[in-house]
Amino acid sequence: MPMTEAQVPPGLRQWLGKDYCGQDQWIAFHGGLADVVKRFNAQEFGPALVAAAELLSPVVRDPHSAFGCATAVASTVSLAAQCADQLQLPVLSARLRQLSAIFGSFDYQMKGEDYLDQSPWPINWMDNMQGILRSMTFMKQHELQAEPWRGMPARKAVAERVPHKAGSRGLKVAIVSVCDYDSSQTPLARLSQLNKEAYARMHGYEVVMYDKAPVFEDPLSELLTEPPSHRPPAWSKVDALLATMAKGQHDWVMWMDCDSFFMDPEVSLEDMVAAAESRCDGGGAAAKAATSSGADNGDLAGLKSLVNQWLAGPEARPDDLLSWYDDLLERDWQTRPARDRSQTSCGTLPPLAPPVNRTLGWADWLFAEGRPQVIASEDGLMLNTGIVLVRASTWSWQFFQKVRWMTFGRSPVTQHPWWEQTAMVYLLQMPFVLSHAAAWNQQLKDFSPLGPHPGYAPAVAMLSQKHINGYPPIVASALLTHEVFEPGDFIVSFSGCKVYSSQEVCNQLFLNYFFQVHSLEELAKDPGLQAWL
Repeated sequence: MPMTEAQVPPGLRQWLGKDYCGQDQWIAFHGGLADVVKRFNAQEFGPALVAAAELLSPVVRDPHSAFGCATAVASTVSLAAQCADQLQLPVLSARLRQLSAIFGSFDYQMKGEDYLDQSPWPINWMDNMQGILRSMTFMKQHELQAEPWRGMPARKAVAERVPHKAGSRGLKVAIVSVCDYDSSQTPLARLSQLNKEAYARMHGYEVVMYDKAPVFEDPLSELLTEPPSHRPPAWSKVDALLATMAKGQHDWVMWMDCDSFFMDPEVSLEDMVAAAESRCDGGGAAAKAATSSGADNGDLAGLKSLVNQWLAGPEARPDDLLSWYDDLLERDWQTRPARDRSQTSCGTLPPLAPPVNRTLGWADWLFAEGRPQVIASEDGLMLNTGIVLVRASTWSWQFFQKVRWMTFGRSPVTQHPWWEQTAMVYLLQMPFVLSHAAAWNQQLKDFSPLGPHPGYAPAVAMLSQKHINGYPPIVASALLTHEVFEPGDFIVSFSGCKVYSSQEVCNQLFLNYFFQVHSLEELAKDPGLQAWL
């Protein structure tokens, strides 16, 4: 529900009620949309889809401008999704609806549902959200029918998908989390720390736990012009990942929300990486990777070199600091040695006519990398970033820097209700989905929900939400978009618990799930838990 005045965070107030849709740019855009509507009503669905994509591409190159009249963008993308439905392109339709949601949700928060429904733009908030749920339900059912292992507990799924046990790989992994909770109100922070540390000890990983939201410090930090108190805490995920990668000590870095617990400690993160990589070639890549060293020393060496240059910064202050760093990233990409993609590569999928903005991040590095760099899952709406595995590489460094850059200056993305998730979708989906839609007249097929590139950048690999991010029934039943955690699943997430119940109920849930894995007898005297037992 929209917030009351008393609930509005300080950083959000500058965006509430702001409406730029009367500017000349948007009046002209409305005229272009009228042509799309005309084609749609004439049942010229293919030309209407292409026209919508071509209308959107120049606008979305600048997120600040695009969110200036977010309802206009949301309605146009939604209409493109309806065209894809009529053309029997269900996966493309789902991806378009997801993009529509990130724009619609911004104006829903800033202006309210009535603004969207009563605006001159052809969109209805509830119809649009229900369309996403229908599309994602179809995709998940299709995935499960074609790949039954996706519905199995993680341990069984790994055995099914990865013939050779991946545990011998010995990856250097950091599990990163921010646990900023009042210990007098909830035992969550202590439970989370104990759970993650016990799991890490078992597998030889490191835990990096923050009790306050970190801010990554480098010469670009001065571009974070909003007061730290105005920056939603969710953005600390990006800072924490960058700070951990900057150490140059790990092959992979795992972000794990504080309110998530490991529930099957026998499943290793090597297993999850191998399972994700298995989507690239039906399992052969993962089988080969499972018996290899599991790490590319070139990744770590390249990352260390780039980070050293990054933190040193320019010798003299340039006229445009952001451009200096953008040039550094571009040089790194251009001079990077060609990779041996024969072991684990999903191949590359350059968009046919990509909307390009190098500073935003829509450039060759994003389009051409084929190895899995980011492993995540989708819930019933879209990308869920509660659990993310990140390869420690120059690609990942560039990606999360570009996500971070979306918060520089006075940025609408900073205050978006879906925070860093919006920035990640903007980078990883937008250029691929729009270029695919614009190429309809080249008789391209739909995205495949089972292929290595289901509407995302080729460097993204998706696991089932059940495998890395299931939710307790009390939360899943309220959200209607999340997989229900079942006994035997790998990870349980409590995100949203307090919204749909109470602190007391959530505390009991935390304790109940925690002691399914840990010994009450051993931890009864833990100083941080005694008050809760």
